[in-house]
Order: sequence, then structure tokens, then C-alpha cells
Amino acid sequence: MSNWLPDLSVHAGPKYRAIVDAIAADVDARRLLPGTRMPTHRDLAWRLKVTVGTVARAYTEAERLGLLSGEVGRGTFVTDPERQDSGLGQYLAVAWAPHPGIINMAVNRPSGDQGAWAVGPVLAQLARRPDLPQLLSYNLEVVAQRHRTAGQKWLKLEGAEVPVEQVSVTAGSQQALVAAIATLTRPGDTILAEEYTYPGFKSAVSMLGRSLAGVMMDDGGLIPDEVERGFARGARLLYTTATVQNPTTATLSEDRRRAIAEAARRHDAFILEDGVHRFLDPLAPQPILVHAPERTLYLTTLSKSVTPGLRCSFSALPLAVKPRFDAAIGALSLALPVPLLEAACMLIDDGTAQEAAERQRRDALARIALAGQILGIDNPRPAFNVWLPMTLPWTSSAFVAEAARRAVSLPPTDSFAIGRPHMDGVRASVTAPPDLETLAQALRILAELLACGSAPLAMTV
Repeated sequence: MSNWLPDLSVHAGPKYRAIVDAIAADVDARRLLPGTRMPTHRDLAWRLKVTVGTVARAYTEAERLGLLSGEVGRGTFVTDPERQDSGLGQYLAVAWAPHPGIINMAVNRPSGDQGAWAVGPVLAQLARRPDLPQLLSYNLEVVAQRHRTAGQKWLKLEGAEVPVEQVSVTAGSQQALVAAIATLTRPGDTILAEEYTYPGFKSAVSMLGRSLAGVMMDDGGLIPDEVERGFARGARLLYTTATVQNPTTATLSEDRRRAIAEAARRHDAFILEDGVHRFLDPLAPQPILVHAPERTLYLTTLSKSVTPGLRCSFSALPLAVKPRFDAAIGALSLALPVPLLEAACMLIDDGTAQEAAERQRRDALARIALAGQILGIDNPRPAFNVWLPMTLPWTSSAFVAEAARRAVSLPPTDSFAIGRPHMDGVRASVTAPPDLETLAQALRILAELLACGSAPLAMTV
């Protein structure tokens, strides 16, 4: 165990905050090394002449910031950043693992039958088509052109109107994200994103050897001045979900979108705008793409609006970027899953995809309204999830753990976090439970936890 004893006189503010600041300073200076076991609450309190409660509060805050991690029965340790998961692994371990008897609120997915009602008939039509052998072969330009035209139509519905020559089609948005990172950055570059972001993006950035810097947010989403600071420090790419952000559900105002576009232009930076949830809020401001079309890559997908199974994504790209982006896609996959893309385009062309998106939107609104009623959230945002801000005594990790003990599965907040976000919260999916009755059951459990005056304490001796 460490004999760590900080000098609190050099840190301003309440005693617990001074302890947190001292931990952060000593971690940064490597006076506290990863894996170091911290003094017990009682021992440090005695040596600092403070209460045990003050130390407990400081350790809790340091855990929230990612400085420390508590291990039941072993104590509290300095976090090892090299051992932290990039995000996707943590998320998938909870989101997709089968847990009989557990209500899954961990994954944001379309509700109902996952779009089977729409996709089934189209797949049956494909099976009877005389050109099926061609569709099962390597990509044909005539087919690819048809898919780009359908993509242009879908992008226009989201306010991302571009000529068909600027549209690319990929096998899902994850492939598009990897291609965009590879196209616009080099190994070692720093990329900006919301301080809580999509775990799949974190995973892609890590795999490609880039670094992520989290940009501070408030209730309105990204703070433009913080984006400007990130660009000023040398970052040349910002990834953002401007409409219904994952996980916080924030939507950027028109003014913020303009300000971010102007900041990117001043610093000759690019913006990667993810429109995955745009269909949920048709009245949202225009995409950032509209304000900076020469430096914004806008991508969207059918995974949330129609079905995840078709693996279909469309990107609107600046002409100067498109050849390199398409080359990156070719390096990732010599051929795309043409039958799936053909099915997606058939759904768009006959209007079924638009109907499916509207069904999903209406169902999400009904589920969000129920969540607002049970959790006491005024005017909940249209989204597949609610974001529950954590205030003491709760931390996100403690809340997720206690929910699991009560048979509700939530994703670890760390899987979304970049660095040490200045706010803490928990994402709870409203579309994952199979029906409204099950959703209401899970929401009542979360409401009971939020109403608790104290969080469960792990005993340390």
C-alpha cells in the first residue's frame, strides 16, 4: 500500500477537492504510478487530519474522473491507462451478451422486429430476380450507380443534399468511419470528438493509431469555443453527432453549427458529421454540412431507422476528398455486399424505408414519453435512449452496478468517455426492451435508484 501523503496547502477549494487535485497532479507527474494501491480511507483521513467521509468523497470523485478504480475486497488503485479498453469491447460485452432474466437497456437498436416486416418481402423479390447472379458477383458500375442515386435520395431527406457524384456507399457506417479517419489523418494525429462519443469511433481511432481528445459539452452539446481550442492545438478533424448525440441526446443549435463550421474553416480542419439519428428529429437545424460543404463529410445509415441487418451507409463527401475515401473503402473491402445494398435501395425507391423510419421515430417518441413520465424528465428529447446525469452520492459505475443487481443491464459509461469528462451520467436505452410493459418495469427500477438518498458503499479494511 502507498504511503502517499499530499500537501493540500497548494490546492485551493474544499478539502475533498484538494485531495482530488493532488491525486491528479501526482498521477500526471508519475509520483503515483498505475497500479499503486492507495491508502485506506481511514488511514489517509488520520494522516491528513480530515474526516473519513472527506476522503471517501475524494476517492469517489477521482474514480469518476478515471484517476482511480476501486476493486471490491482489494482496495483502491491508481488507474492504468494502458489497460483501459478503447470503448467498443466494454460496450459489446454488456450490450450483446445474453443474460436470461435481465432487462437489456444497454443497446440502442430499432424496436420491434428489427425491420423484418419491410426487409422480408424485398429479399423474397431479390431471390426471384433474373439478374441475381450478377448481384452476387463483384461490384458492377451500373449497380453501384443505382445505389449512389438511392443514397443521394436518402441523404436529401436528412438535409444533406449533394450531387450524386459526391455520394459514396459503404457496408455500414463503421466502415465509413474507418475510411474517413484513414483519409483525413495520419498515424499519431489527434482527432476531436464530444467528451462522450460512440464507442465504435473510439475503437476505430485506436486501431488506426490516432489519438482522441474529448471536447467539453454542456446541455446543448459541443461548446464551439472548446472546439476552436482543440483546432488551435493542432487537431484537424472533428467527429460529431450534431443531432441527437450518442449518448447524451444533445442536439446542436443552428448558431453552434455555424460557429463550429467557421472554426473548422479558420483552422483548415475537417468535420466528420454522423447523421445516424437525424431521422428522429426532422425539425433539427440543418446539418453542419450545409455551412461548410467543402470540409464536411456527412454520413448516415439505415441501421437505426430501418434495420441493422442490411449494413448500408451513405456518405456525402467533398469532391476533393472522395477519390481517397473511395480508395480507402476499396482497401477495406474489395467488394461490397451488393444483394444487401440492392435490398436497401429497393426499400428507399418504393418508400418502404421512409415508412420504416417514421414507424421507428413514432415508437421511440412513445417510449421516450413513458421514460419522461416515470423518471420525471420534463420534455425528454426524441432519442433511442435517455441520459441520466449523475450527482453525488451516485457515480455512473455505482449506478450501473446497482442496476445490474436489480436485473437491469446498462452500458458502462466509460465505454463512451474520452479521457476524464467533466460531467457524469448513464445512458439507458428505451428501445432495447421488447415491449412497453417491460420498459416500464425497468424504468421504475431506475427511478427507485435515482430517488435513493445514498449509493451502496463497498467496504474497505
